[in-house]
Amino acid sequence: MITTSKLLAKIRNGGVARVCSTGSPVIYFPALAARFGYDAVWMDAEHRAWEAGDIREMILRHHHAGIDCIFRPSLSGKAALSRYLEDGAAGLMIPHVNTPEQARELVMHTKFPPLGDRGLDGSGLDAGFWIHKPDDYPARANRETALVVQIETPLAIQNVEAIAAVEGVDLLFVGPGDLSLRLGCKPSVQDPVLRDAVAVLAAACRKQGKPWGMPVGSVEDASTIVEMGAQLVAMGSEFFGIYRELEACSLKLDELLGKGDPS
Repeated sequence: MITTSKLLAKIRNGGVARVCSTGSPVIYFPALAARFGYDAVWMDAEHRAWEAGDIREMILRHHHAGIDCIFRPSLSGKAALSRYLEDGAAGLMIPHVNTPEQARELVMHTKFPPLGDRGLDGSGLDAGFWIHKPDDYPARANRETALVVQIETPLAIQNVEAIAAVEGVDLLFVGPGDLSLRLGCKPSVQDPVLRDAVAVLAAACRKQGKPWGMPVGSVEDASTIVEMGAQLVAMGSEFFGIYRELEACSLKLDELLGKGDPS
């Protein structure tokens, strides 16, 4: 059933939501994220291949753990987005949203009337399989599921105030990798070029009353974006967690056994 979004509740109460990410179906990841105080897991299927059954299983694991699942899909069509929400995703993160027209189309796909044009079907997990026939289901779905649009290009920065003004867009999320690639700078807000772009976004969101966030790779960057007004900080992932653990253990084994053969 539609539950109160931990991420949106934290933001609406004026706090800063904590998000980590996984691009693989690590079944214990939601439970560990909940254990360590995260509000949501960003589940990435834009850059990683997922089987449909694994997506449903992982979303369900988030419900068991009592933590939000923010799913980033590879498909953005109306039917596909509706199914992820019906399977219980607490929100959808859509990459490369460059114009207000794109943002409005996404609202139409993911929000029920009067905000959008999402199709009604009560047979999903999000409607509790219609066992109790919840009359407030559409209104709760609109209120408690998040549409997160990613700002990842100079064009998106140019249009960011108009994007933030679109009713039904719940949160703007900077993609520092793609944005920095296109701006020719480092993917850190310590780089003045990226920081200036993020400042434009922050001002637009402040004017339109919309929260924003971004992923960071350091406490320094996290501190900077919070000072700039971010209400979502994404830090920590299964990929870099495994990468750094193997790197650290390999160095210890090198001390014991001699340097291994790098691949």
